Amino acid sequence: MLTEESNSLLRLLRGERVYKPPFWEPWFAMKRFFQKRYGDYNNVENRIRMAKDLGMAAVLLGAVDINLDFKRWRVASDGRRRYAGGCLRSIEQLKRLRLPDWSEVIERWRRDQRLIRRAGLISWVVLPWCFHAIATAMGHRNFFIRLYKDLEFVDKAFEWVEERNREAIDTIIKEVRPDFVLFDGDCAYKSGLMINPRLFRQLVFERTRETVSRLRRLGIPYVFHTDGKLDDVIPLLIELGFSAVHGCERTANDLGQLVARFGDHIVLAGNMDVVFLAKATPDEVRRETEVMLRVGSSKGKFIASCNTSPQDYIPEENYLAMVEAIKSFNP
Repeated sequence: MLTEESNSLLRLLRGERVYKPPFWEPWFAMKRFFQKRYGDYNNVENRIRMAKDLGMAAVLLGAVDINLDFKRWRVASDGRRRYAGGCLRSIEQLKRLRLPDWSEVIERWRRDQRLIRRAGLISWVVLPWCFHAIATAMGHRNFFIRLYKDLEFVDKAFEWVEERNREAIDTIIKEVRPDFVLFDGDCAYKSGLMINPRLFRQLVFERTRETVSRLRRLGIPYVFHTDGKLDDVIPLLIELGFSAVHGCERTANDLGQLVARFGDHIVLAGNMDVVFLAKATPDEVRRETEVMLRVGSSKGKFIASCNTSPQDYIPEENYLAMVEAIKSFNP
């Protein structure tokens, strides 16, 4: 039997209205917090323990590897490894990459899925998405130059990603059957889409529609993540049949306006600003969480979470203040 939170999240993703928002954190990255309280993150039983403890509705199975790894990393002054561009330059580089052998992943995720369901929780799997995957594999500066000078290359590279996503759906997703799929799709700045909306649609719409059609045939809901301003992103997601969009970045969007414009057509998820969580007091966090929940859930289509990855610079007491406010929210 599903927990109340898991049942609420599934109902939302299937198109129902739920006025007490479930809690789902797609990009949880508080590693020290997790290790201290639950142990090794790679152990699914520990992720289940966290979900039960914090009232999270779903447990991550994992991210699909399509063997696209052209990112460059550098160690910053704070000692952390950070993204520093990409080195993808040609279709030949992509053609040399073999399709991964996913057999071990399938077996592990099947086993993990059984444990998650036995605990009354639901699961999700992360897929890459053509725009974000290629832009980061190339590095944004090179990506934007090639858009102008060699659109055919970018178009072919996008299709390469989605062809592999379709293989992953037909191979992994079909066998494991997670409860939903999240596309990792960063494509917007705080001011709007990274590229012209017409060009954006030209590059992503048809190939994404072909990819998600496989999920529709399997009856598996699919959701989308992007940072940035969502005004030009959400209409396309609605047209493609996405159940939810995660992010709703507070510094780029007015949550009330998003609810008013799109809240009858797609579930909104996120909006708690991680910088605010890092700097506020626990009482301020509780008050802001209450405001977020009341505004976001006013049409019964909202999921509570941070707008991006919560990390260990957030004081533990602040994160837990948000969690408790979500648990105790009374619509």
